[in-house]
Amino acid sequence: MGHLALITLLMWVLALMLFKPASAEEILKKTSSSTAVELRGVVITGTRTEKPILEAPVRTEVVSRQQIEKTHARDVKEALEDVPGLMLKPNQKSGFVAWLQGMDANRVLVVIDGEPVSPSTGSSVDLTQIGSMDIERIEIVKGATSALYGSNAMGGVINIITRRPSKPLSYQLTVDGGSYGDKNLSGDGSEINNRRLAANLAIKRSIGYLKLNADLRDKNGYTLDKNTFRSEGEGGSKGNINLRAAWTPDDKTEIYIAPRYYQESISNNILSVFTPGVGYIKKQKNEEASRISATLGAKHLFDNGGQLRGWLFRENWQDITQQDVISTPQVDQQRTAEIDLYRAELQWDRPWKENHVFTSGLLFRKETLDQYLGTPSQVRDYEVEGEKKETIEAYLQDDIFLGDQWELVPGIRIEDDSQFGFYAAPKINAMYTPDWIPGVVINLRMGIGRGYRSPDLKEQYYVFDHSQLGYKVLGDPGLKPERSDSYQLGLEFARPGAFRADITLYRNNIRNLIDTRINLKQSAQTGLDIFVYENFARALTQGIELSGNLYLEAFDLKGSYTLLDSEDRITGKTLRERPRHQVKLGADYEHRPWRTTVTLHSVYQSKEYYDVDNLLESPAWTSWDLKLTQAITQRIKVFGGIDNLTDEHRIPDVREDNRPATGRFFYLGFTVEK
Repeated sequence: MGHLALITLLMWVLALMLFKPASAEEILKKTSSSTAVELRGVVITGTRTEKPILEAPVRTEVVSRQQIEKTHARDVKEALEDVPGLMLKPNQKSGFVAWLQGMDANRVLVVIDGEPVSPSTGSSVDLTQIGSMDIERIEIVKGATSALYGSNAMGGVINIITRRPSKPLSYQLTVDGGSYGDKNLSGDGSEINNRRLAANLAIKRSIGYLKLNADLRDKNGYTLDKNTFRSEGEGGSKGNINLRAAWTPDDKTEIYIAPRYYQESISNNILSVFTPGVGYIKKQKNEEASRISATLGAKHLFDNGGQLRGWLFRENWQDITQQDVISTPQVDQQRTAEIDLYRAELQWDRPWKENHVFTSGLLFRKETLDQYLGTPSQVRDYEVEGEKKETIEAYLQDDIFLGDQWELVPGIRIEDDSQFGFYAAPKINAMYTPDWIPGVVINLRMGIGRGYRSPDLKEQYYVFDHSQLGYKVLGDPGLKPERSDSYQLGLEFARPGAFRADITLYRNNIRNLIDTRINLKQSAQTGLDIFVYENFARALTQGIELSGNLYLEAFDLKGSYTLLDSEDRITGKTLRERPRHQVKLGADYEHRPWRTTVTLHSVYQSKEYYDVDNLLESPAWTSWDLKLTQAITQRIKVFGGIDNLTDEHRIPDVREDNRPATGRFFYLGFTVEK
């Protein structure tokens, strides 16, 4: 544990010795939402206990249900587009993943109601696979400063919190459709290329509640170059169906079951690598995937304010990919991957004396991976068979209130991995709330944490076969765990109904960074670019993040700027695909007499290096989105918009061009709700 453990221990002991314990009334004031600020909601991700947003000692950013509906976000990817400093990157399978503070998506943990989502490719979660209809809010915690999350959370946590019924009967139905114009794959600019149908039904009674959600998205695909067979955007469907049934025998107890189902069927037109004397061969890349999960859980509130909750979680992910030469009757390559995930967790929150709230937890996790040629119904030719990983983890955190201005949150997480053994990661967060400016809430937050991430089964064993595009990505069973030190320092100002502004400094030192590098020997033998996962000693990401909101009578103005400095500490080169500058701007206008809302949002990213040697650059880019929502009655709204207003997109044949892969998109829709 080294210096981080010593810092944690000294700050804990010093706090207990030098500061006067808060009274019960002060604790109640500190943990209630009595502060009249613009951000009135509560957050739970940073400490796993409910706190008003401006009183959370671990900096937490929130995308609310209102923001999701205002921007017409269809999935989590679109919901996160305005989050300061967050980068959305295309993955290897026509989806998008999130990067935080220069840490790639393999190091960002995505959970739904605190439960992990199986990564669909690599070690990252495709955010387009999660529809937005069932989302109440999304909480984002950056950096490895929370003790309550384990592997894959070195870069931060994205916690998707689902909706809960608040009325005896409520429902919502949303239908929309849109077009890429002349970039539609069919060539018909008037065609409704993308379609969505989403519905939510909730019933609440004194004995419990029932909630059913369906979110179906379907599209025909698009191309950035009509003169080629290739398509940049896949066609097909993605759909979510979620159910949650809960029994509430009293106002302190809930027992629930929550099954979730995801299914996708997508297809892309591709051209094989050029072969002399043969030319390009037309192919289709098809993918059939499904995710089935279920949670059985319970929670109980005690009279002293404590809480005990536990849950059992089971998930199966199955992915079938095909490479199909169109001119031949048979499928020339077919591969299936299956991941089974089991998780059991118990968490206890217990107030102690007058100024402590202890949070402790214990969890068991097991993951298995199989990968084979063919489909599940065929004779299996295994490439990976029965590889498994088991971990037992425990965490302890003390939320200490020191008077009415200081809050200290030391914690530690320990992990015993079946492959890599025992590890302990200490963390500590502190928040100081000074009375410097009358009427302005000021928060000074500090966080230090040790991050730890053991290689997952995909990085060790998985085969990503994209030979039709000229490359393969291979796992390496000899990988070592990654370690990081995360430092966060932030200052926040907020005046109720007027403004909010903050500045955050961050630094992440990473050791044994896992990434892919080309293997020249294997590449020469196969004629393909063979990339292999390896540990690359040391890396650094650090920077400054500025963000703020200005609330006027009819306008909500927002903006953020992120400066990112990244470095391979061995070569001195800048880490690839990390732009140095990012700017996000937005203006929301509400005309209350007409019940009309207009939003204009923009993203700018500076140039970035495409390769590890910093020889190839991807150009800078800017995109604009325009949205309009009009209420017709109390229950009916119509909406429309233009995404990527200026049609900024990459050049398809330039491999180092990382600008947006999607062109201008027009859409219209309506919502009916009660």
